[in-house]
Amino acid sequence: MKILNKFRVGLIGTGYIANVHMEVLKGMRNVQVISCCDVAFNKAEAFKEKWGIADAYNSISKFLTENNLDVVHVLVPPNYHYQVAKEVIKAGVNVFIEKPMSLSKNECEELIRLSKENHVRIGVNHNAIFHPLFLTLRKEVAQGRIGKVSRVVIYQTGPLGQLSKGKFSHWMFQSPENIIFEQAPHPVSQVIDLLGGVVDIKANAYGKTELTPAQFFYNCWQAIVECEKGIGFIHLSFGDNYYPQNWIHVTGQDGVICIDLLRNLYIVQEKTIFPDYFDPTANAFKYISCILQGIKNFVDYALSKVKLRERSDAFFISIKSSIEAFYDALIQQKSIPVSGEDGKKVVEFCEGWIQAAKPCKNPKNVFIPKKRIGGKTEILVTGANGFIGSHLIKELVSQGINVKVFVRSVFGLKPALRTPFVEIITGDITNLNQVKEAIKGIKYVYHLAHGGGETWEDFYQNNVLATKHIAEACLENKVKYLIFTSTIAVYCYKDFSKGTLITEKAPIDSKPEERNFYARSKILAENLLLKMFKENRLPVVIFRPAVVLGEGSTLYHGGIGEWARDNVCTYWGSGRNPLPFILVEDVAKALAKVLEVDGLDGEIFNLAGDVCFSAKEYVNYLKKYSHRNIKAFPCPIYLLYLWETFKYLIKIASGQSHNALLSYRDLYNREIPVKFDCTKAKSLLSWQPCNDYQEFLKKAIGWAFK
Repeated sequence: MKILNKFRVGLIGTGYIANVHMEVLKGMRNVQVISCCDVAFNKAEAFKEKWGIADAYNSISKFLTENNLDVVHVLVPPNYHYQVAKEVIKAGVNVFIEKPMSLSKNECEELIRLSKENHVRIGVNHNAIFHPLFLTLRKEVAQGRIGKVSRVVIYQTGPLGQLSKGKFSHWMFQSPENIIFEQAPHPVSQVIDLLGGVVDIKANAYGKTELTPAQFFYNCWQAIVECEKGIGFIHLSFGDNYYPQNWIHVTGQDGVICIDLLRNLYIVQEKTIFPDYFDPTANAFKYISCILQGIKNFVDYALSKVKLRERSDAFFISIKSSIEAFYDALIQQKSIPVSGEDGKKVVEFCEGWIQAAKPCKNPKNVFIPKKRIGGKTEILVTGANGFIGSHLIKELVSQGINVKVFVRSVFGLKPALRTPFVEIITGDITNLNQVKEAIKGIKYVYHLAHGGGETWEDFYQNNVLATKHIAEACLENKVKYLIFTSTIAVYCYKDFSKGTLITEKAPIDSKPEERNFYARSKILAENLLLKMFKENRLPVVIFRPAVVLGEGSTLYHGGIGEWARDNVCTYWGSGRNPLPFILVEDVAKALAKVLEVDGLDGEIFNLAGDVCFSAKEYVNYLKKYSHRNIKAFPCPIYLLYLWETFKYLIKIASGQSHNALLSYRDLYNREIPVKFDCTKAKSLLSWQPCNDYQEFLKKAIGWAFK
């Protein structure tokens, strides 16, 4: 391969990790990223605009043929690594693959064979072995500081965001073994780097849970591995019940080295020159370095945030070092630091771990309804796999009503959707043609789906534009009702006196641009729907639920306060004012009641329960049920605003100000210093929410501790 001065680079996959790769590549003088590709063309276009890339594609073949590329970064989900990398290699292009290289040793060997045939090179991003502390560890082990190494223990535990949020359609939850391919390559690559090739593996998996009737998940995995140079032990635990840890403990003949990768701390305990009675004291002094390192970590982070120094967080530095090492090897025609052969060893280890642990397979032939047998389906629900949506389906099905649901994927479907009364169709609510097709022949449409994102454009696309598509399709198909779930956050409580009883006649916020993106999108969506009701007779019914609690919800609700961690909460204000809580099942019952009443076109309903208590009382009940030490503090809104302003200034300085500054108007809303009149829903819909205090607490919080 000839030496190249400037590499023409393309990226396949434009998700989260692509942004990190792009940040690194933008800072490299010998690289020019000229194109990106994603199966979702709108995501590829948005990525192109964000990073100033010349071209975007949704076809890999066109991406490869229309660009004279030298290197392609494969940044798609792991189950597509082999397929995508194979196509890139066959096109004669060098490839840099995110971990894991693939999902089987055989696939890795096939990619290696193809790379030799096509005279291209494979690099794999095992960035964990480029972590700054790991590089120091490796160096000191090589220098013999702790003597011959005999044991390596890696302990990695903590929450998984997707698991906590119930996003079970994610690839890592689609089969029990996937979590190993997703999470284990980092510690596995570190063990192999320190101890050499694997001789034997003994492993187990425990903590089996049922995510859905079709998905099992093991939250704890352990492997004891005999390697060429010693014994390794890896422990992985996933979930909110586990305190976040990620450390490596290396035992040698003359000492131990322990590195805390989460807190960026490095500790050495070794034989000193002092007698036995003073040796423990001499080693204890080494912990002083942890205090100094902690201070340095904070200073480095703060300086990098305000652009007074380059980004210094270990995660970014590890990926930067990994990518730079790959390109340096290409330029200098040296061995790739983490080659296809290295990637294969990690995948082979993961395969051996899974085979030794023997996890159960997902149930076969679990019912996933495609079409209802008999009966007519007149109801379509978007967002049916969400918190409120799944409870609505449960309520409708309990009444023997047939339902069609519009979801993104059949993976991760909640139990409520797995019934003969439910017909599943998949699609994207931002795609007008798919929406129109889904609503054909439908009489009632429940629109509960909503999405987030990083920018206002994301929220507008997912919430406002998608709602417009739903409304247009409803008009075209002459539905009886479009039932839209909004939120009480559309009101601006600053416009009312404290303690005001708000009815549906109260105006919603006239300054949506001063609100957070979610509230802003709901305000604009409501305005759009009500305008279409007045101008086009759109038969819309709007519900504004309050702070919704119940089975499937997070216990650490943003309506209570700002949760720095799951046991640390800052109340919005004093935390003493009664909050408008409502059970999710009561919301579902109110939504279902619409089917029984005529003449609701253009109506709006507030939904809040009859049981009220403060944020402080909520936390006290949570302490009682969970038996945890939850720390909660009141904070005046003006101090919260000052803190948000400070954080926003830091983001401006760091070039990350794509999110708007939370206004005082918006923060004031978080305290909810008003009350809500739900008389209208009770009278027109014959609706009655739970009014028993103990029953409410049991359903709001107690469900999580059965």
